[in-house]
Amino acid sequence: MPSSRYRKLPNWAQMDKALVLSCVYLGANPTCMTALSATHITLTSNPHKKRVGLIPLCTGIALGWAFVLVWMTVAIIAAQQNLIWAALVLLTSITFGFCLALMSFSLLRDSCRDYVLELTETEVVLVVIDRLRKQRGVKMILLDDVSYAEYYPYPDSASIIFHTAYTDMEVPLWPMSNQGRDVVDYLDGRGVRVINVQSDDLIPD
Repeated sequence: MPSSRYRKLPNWAQMDKALVLSCVYLGANPTCMTALSATHITLTSNPHKKRVGLIPLCTGIALGWAFVLVWMTVAIIAAQQNLIWAALVLLTSITFGFCLALMSFSLLRDSCRDYVLELTETEVVLVVIDRLRKQRGVKMILLDDVSYAEYYPYPDSASIIFHTAYTDMEVPLWPMSNQGRDVVDYLDGRGVRVINVQSDDLIPD
């Protein structure tokens, strides 16, 4: 094996040399990738239908639209008896329907977004693929520049915010299901301070 190819590999002093060589020759198959997870991890978002809280959210939105239709029908019927009361009911239904429309659009937007998060020994890279707008965005910060990370562990809205001197980068973890905990464990192993807001940890000024 050429020595130049071996020098491109990270420093795996604690790994068996034969395992490293076999990973290179096998093209880093899934078995080897588990072994190489000590140097970097890559997380991808789940398909939209498998994301946390999707079914309750869709059910709630569907029931909301049903109530809007019912109350608008009531307002039309009541207009023959009391025009003012009917106008109030109709206005309330329209306002509630507008809020539901925003929620429906947000659900559609999330269903068309995929996330890929990669953490290495030197950087954090977030790739956002928006299939609705046919756009692809990449955000990157250096791991050494992260002063602390703010972790929100709530299952339906889990996220982590990386704080640096020049920017803050928020990474949604809820589309990745339970894989979000792997990010926290990886950062702990690299000495990055992680603030769990659920544990009432003090946030630095």
